[in-house]
Amino acid sequence: MTAPQSASGRQSVSIGRLTLHAGDLSEPEARRLAELVALALGRLPVRPAETVAVRVPAQPANGVEQLADAVARAIEQALMVEGAR
Repeated sequence: MTAPQSASGRQSVSIGRLTLHAGDLSEPEARRLAELVALALGRLPVRPAETVAVRVPAQPANGVEQLADAVARAIEQALMVEGAR
């Protein structure tokens, strides 16, 4: 994820590739998960990083929204660790 300056001077977020392995989710649920994770990542403070990888355990009792929140939190934590290096 990189943070180039936009024409307005604000930082913008660029994600080269976001791969989610969604286990037993249906295709519509997996698409919704990807959308929700992308929206959550757009709200994070920008922290440049080359690559981060996270693993979020299955949460069968929770819905897609809660899973997306867990994924976004895990990515945010990984970005903080990467940014501290």
